[in-house]
Amino acid sequence: MKRIGASGSVLVLPLLAVTTGVFAQEAQKESAQEESAQEVIVQGSRLPAELQSMPQSVDIVKAEDIQTQLSMTSDMESVLANLIPGLSRSSNSTISTYLSLRGRKPVTLVDGIPVTSTLNDVAREVRLIDPENVQRIEVVRGSSALYGQSAGAGFINYITKSGDPGELNARTEVGTGLTLTHLSGDSFSPSVRQILSGTVDDFDYRVGGFYQKINSLFDANGERLPPPTGNAINDSWTGSGYGKLGYNFDNQRIEGSFNYYKEQSTLKYGILNGNIAKGIATSAIASAPAPGEVPQYNEELTANLVYANSAIFGTSSSFRAQVYYDKTFSIFQYVKNRFPLVVALGQSPNAQSENDTRKHGARIDINTPLSSFLPFDGTLLWGADYLHDHTGIPLVDGRVFGIPQTLESYAGFVELQVKPIERVALTVGVRHEVDKIDVDNFFSLFTLAHITGGELSYSTTPVNAGLVLTLTHNFDLFGGFSQGFDIQQTSQNFRAWPVDINLARTQPPANVINSYESGIRFHGPGIEASATAFLTKSSHGVSYVFNKVTPLEPTAQVAPDHVWGLELKADYTGIDNWRFGASYAQMEGSADTNGDGVYDTWLQDRRIPPASANAYAEWMFATNSSLRLQGLYSGDRNRFPNAAPGVFHQGHVHPYFQTDVAARFSFGKLGDLSVGVNNLLNRDYFTNYSEGFNTNDNYIKAPGATLTVRYGINY
Repeated sequence: MKRIGASGSVLVLPLLAVTTGVFAQEAQKESAQEESAQEVIVQGSRLPAELQSMPQSVDIVKAEDIQTQLSMTSDMESVLANLIPGLSRSSNSTISTYLSLRGRKPVTLVDGIPVTSTLNDVAREVRLIDPENVQRIEVVRGSSALYGQSAGAGFINYITKSGDPGELNARTEVGTGLTLTHLSGDSFSPSVRQILSGTVDDFDYRVGGFYQKINSLFDANGERLPPPTGNAINDSWTGSGYGKLGYNFDNQRIEGSFNYYKEQSTLKYGILNGNIAKGIATSAIASAPAPGEVPQYNEELTANLVYANSAIFGTSSSFRAQVYYDKTFSIFQYVKNRFPLVVALGQSPNAQSENDTRKHGARIDINTPLSSFLPFDGTLLWGADYLHDHTGIPLVDGRVFGIPQTLESYAGFVELQVKPIERVALTVGVRHEVDKIDVDNFFSLFTLAHITGGELSYSTTPVNAGLVLTLTHNFDLFGGFSQGFDIQQTSQNFRAWPVDINLARTQPPANVINSYESGIRFHGPGIEASATAFLTKSSHGVSYVFNKVTPLEPTAQVAPDHVWGLELKADYTGIDNWRFGASYAQMEGSADTNGDGVYDTWLQDRRIPPASANAYAEWMFATNSSLRLQGLYSGDRNRFPNAAPGVFHQGHVHPYFQTDVAARFSFGKLGDLSVGVNNLLNRDYFTNYSEGFNTNDNYIKAPGATLTVRYGINY
């Protein structure tokens, strides 16, 4: 993984001694020196060609890094957490409610398409893509003029693969997962993948499909894990299909693509509540569907059409125009007695909710080199964005669960990157965005209150500015300020409002975030390291807190808050065929909940994960063959020692350490094999999500030692 920015000072690594007899005589000495940080990024990206000139923290996760992690886990949230310093640990479910980057949930994009739900955060988007279709992942911390609503956390942009050279390249892959603490057919998770790609004259193409059946997961003691609250990975299946076709002519390119992904659980096991106070984990019991209950699932379809011209109208400016469509549909968990007040109206208090979001939009980027009309280097990136989002939130039985809404968003932006003198790179950006939300009238099943809708209007002009100072050939200092904004989740915040309210008159305020960061980068022979400190301040941050009146529905608490922290990282490649690295991240946050100007209320575990550290050693013992050992540490957080079980997001998160190992072998024309073990030492612990969530029905342990085997052949 290539890292520019926030992280990195060398942590002490234990000496990892590993041996193998396989292919040892075939080992070839290859330089493991990291490639230059200056890489040109084109498809669906608005990052500059020279990432070292950015005054923000940016991670570039390459396809090779993703493949190595997939040797140990098929969970995309775990892949990201293992590679991105400061990103929260996986929830071990399909739900990413606890996904946190610098104390807030980042926006997820696919080739620049915003797939994170704008109006009703369903927290499912991280997994809704086949990792094999990802060329790289861009992780940008903080806000910028280049993107819209960000909540100040940042962006995760999946850039997908295009066609490979050659008329026809085929790859077939089969694999399975297996929980080593319970060796049975129940613990197998078989998968199959087929890919075709190639280039014919000026056309290139890529099509593929993937299917995985995940059976039960088991903890370190061999006990079957129950489905987590929301959507479970265990006892589910996943299907995916994608395609991309590109045509190059002169200095232009037209590209069309689609991605379809669906995951669905099976109704085999239910939950026997645990006991947090006694340390008794939630367990799985055989269960039949409740009357009216249907399987939970998540479905995503994106379609994308792009036109790019590297010299528009014969000028030195490049041009890119994109139109897209995105549809997501989810069915969530069945909840008994969720609406007790409607019994008096002759309705059922039980419910299972859905979310149906349909987006379409457009993006225009024009990149003009300053040297074409000024006597110094730099770029001017400018353009516009449009987004239409309609979201409905019904129940499976046809009633309305959340507030239906429609968003129209228009924005224009300009970002200037310039080197006024040799050792200084300056970035300045501004964005103006206008958002209008049409909110339907709504009757709350939680409280029987009438919510009057209407039009909510927002207009904002966030700015960003930063500086990179090259002190020496090896050291850079950087610092920056950026602004972002976030429109409140109107449905989540008001669907259980206790009294009648008129939202058009109330006009819930947007959250404006000011982000500050500074740090140092070191580039030496075989060493890349960085250290960053950050602070973000929100005008109207949102936390979801326990409410005695609606104990199954948390209440939105809106208040100013701030989050501060430190990110460190170092990678060493100075020994032939070896790579070593380590990272550390820590953050904390608090809010002013009573408006007295004092930040005296700690932010919940949903927002703030414990301190974390990663370390790895990797040996490339032959061409396309490697062995990797990695250690993952998650710390302790107990900011709410008096919180009783059932008080959402205020649990005691205990520390744990996990070791993983992965080996990849290339047999040339005979194919390739990867073998990995997640939780190699079979540590017995609870996930951060289950402990932080703090309910007896979600007090679920992490999986025990789990084997992953994948075999693929190219032909």
